[in-house]
Amino acid sequence: MPFCLRLSALRAAVLGLLSMSALAVPSAGWAAGECRAFTVADDAPELRYSADLNITGDLLELIDGSDSEVSGNVELREGDNVLVAPRLTLNAERDGVAMPDGALFRSPDLMLTSESARFNLVDESGTFFGTEFALSQQNTRGGAEVLTLDSTGRVKLDSGRYTSCPPEAEAWRLDAREIDLDVNEGLGTARGAVIRLADVPVLYLPYFQFPIDDRRRTGLLFPTFGQSDNTGIDLRWPVYLNLAPNYDATVTPRIMSSRGLQMIGDGRYLFSNSRGTLRYETLPNDTGNGAAGRSRSYVDGRHEGLINDRLAVDARFAEVSDPRYFEDLGGGLDLAALTHLDRSLRLTYQAPGSYTLTGLIQDYQTIALNLAPEDDPFRRLPQVRFAALTPNDWRGVRAGIDSEYVYFARRDAIEGQRFDARPYLRYEVDQLSRYTIAEVDWRYTVYELTGNLAGATPRPSRSLPTVGAETGLRFDRINHSGSIQTLEPRMFYLYTPFEAQSDLPLFDSGEPDFDFTQLFARNRYTGADRVSDAHHVAVAATTRLLDPERGIVRWSASVGQIYRLQAPRVALPDEPQLPDNGPTDFIASTDYQVSARVSAQAATQWSPDEERFDRSQFSLRFREGLREARLAYRYRSDLLEQADLAFQWPIGGGFTASHLWRYSLAERQSIDLLAGLGFEDCCWAIRAAYRRFLTGTDGRYDSGVYFQFELKGLTRLGSGFNPFQPRADAPP
Repeated sequence: MPFCLRLSALRAAVLGLLSMSALAVPSAGWAAGECRAFTVADDAPELRYSADLNITGDLLELIDGSDSEVSGNVELREGDNVLVAPRLTLNAERDGVAMPDGALFRSPDLMLTSESARFNLVDESGTFFGTEFALSQQNTRGGAEVLTLDSTGRVKLDSGRYTSCPPEAEAWRLDAREIDLDVNEGLGTARGAVIRLADVPVLYLPYFQFPIDDRRRTGLLFPTFGQSDNTGIDLRWPVYLNLAPNYDATVTPRIMSSRGLQMIGDGRYLFSNSRGTLRYETLPNDTGNGAAGRSRSYVDGRHEGLINDRLAVDARFAEVSDPRYFEDLGGGLDLAALTHLDRSLRLTYQAPGSYTLTGLIQDYQTIALNLAPEDDPFRRLPQVRFAALTPNDWRGVRAGIDSEYVYFARRDAIEGQRFDARPYLRYEVDQLSRYTIAEVDWRYTVYELTGNLAGATPRPSRSLPTVGAETGLRFDRINHSGSIQTLEPRMFYLYTPFEAQSDLPLFDSGEPDFDFTQLFARNRYTGADRVSDAHHVAVAATTRLLDPERGIVRWSASVGQIYRLQAPRVALPDEPQLPDNGPTDFIASTDYQVSARVSAQAATQWSPDEERFDRSQFSLRFREGLREARLAYRYRSDLLEQADLAFQWPIGGGFTASHLWRYSLAERQSIDLLAGLGFEDCCWAIRAAYRRFLTGTDGRYDSGVYFQFELKGLTRLGSGFNPFQPRADAPP
């Protein structure tokens, strides 16, 4: 069966050539099956599976003792492969097969024609002359004057051609004087390559290598292009370094017409029990306005992993040369809004079903220009937390403890140690139709302070109990449409006596947003420096509409309120006003899955005393195939009022429009604006976008134009557009 092997080897070898298309990102048109499959022959034979090798023809002739010839509709079938030829000659002495009048090879994903071909059946080498091929899965085609297969599995194409465009509209084509494919190494080498657009040569590559399988390879990646007010013309050309199977790096020279040459390095590693990344950016000589001659840099490293099956580590480090680095060079609204860079080392020891021990060392670099020193967060040098809960209960009662030791440090401020312990008893019963949770604790906090005390007590302390209980019911019914509707009322009682705490320092306590989770919180503040006195009852209810056929929550709504039996007296130094006794604001939220394509979410905080909304947010999302849209609104009384509109929408003829607009209604100014237009078909794509966004709190804007050109089936030229695509699933 040597010829049977040759059919399989031929298919594998040519597929190796066409694996260049693995570099491309398939278009949505390909995925949807909208692109017409290429062919190189109108009269291609039908594919029929054949378990054995079958050879048929009109005439079998023995020419001499060693040669024989099959002619007239010669057809060879094996598996899903078929080879047809007008005439086929076999030489037994030389183990050779020749098809002097041409041949056509077809498999489920490959079609290849040749003006003539010859094989050696022993070493499975061969040569095709005047070859044309088409790959149906990748929708690509090409050809070569000579295609040679050697006995080691290497493939060589002389005067090769490659494209994903149809013959009648060939927008681009890759021509190469010579292409060598090493199927065993998964590596292709092209010499004298030219990329043509509309048959016009635009890029000459005397030598380049490319992967033909999934193995990573060291080499040049394609460049990205852009232009912005801060950087001028911006060109990046990354070099990928495949250092080992489990770690690699990318080195990117970045040339900015307004600022000079920047070098960017990215590395990553992955082991069986750990992973991490490292990024380093350096601009040795910034030639931009206001920074001429200054050296600027940024480093960011992260590591997380398991030291053993119970001990985990998480380490982070970041440092930037100056506060305006991200505004000038970061290129994004999110980076420009950073106020601090985190540097921390966290170790977590987990004893399953018993206790958890966590150690943290944390520092920051402040990069916000308008932040006062007293607003900087404290460093934790260190923080140690211990939490334990008895694994078994006695008649529903379990005992536990949450404890913490921290040393807080900050220049020109009160510093010191804090020890906080909260032992507790918890009673919990959870049944199908109801549940009850009751908990009583005693919290003890003590400080050892140093620094600028200004008459403050060096060793203040606090000790007070808290009692809380929560109960809830679960009802459900089947409504007239067959859906299941639930009603889940719940009630929470909390009591904490008052204790004056004005002599305690303020290291990490703050007042969080009043949302649905705060209705059932045991402390009105975060952190351990303040424990609010409380005597109140929280009442809430949730209803859900379940779709039994799709297994989803079609609609849900929650509403709740706290009724304070006694007004709290503990306050933060900068807290504008303490809550009164009586009812608080209403908290409500809803989530509605209108259809498989449309969903809506809303949440609000309503003040019945002032008859106004203190906080509200709303979002409406649509997603269907390539069509995505989002409308969002956010409001916080006396702070902000913003609206978002984002969409990505095909408008016909292969064109797609993209838009993102984030607008401040309170300040009557645009925060972020993106407008983009792209064209895409099965052969090529071009996209362009304009973006203008606030770079900081001083009202400065940065604007830029981004460009991407993609050759389907080959690769992308530039990728600066994608990071700025509006996403319908982005947070409001």
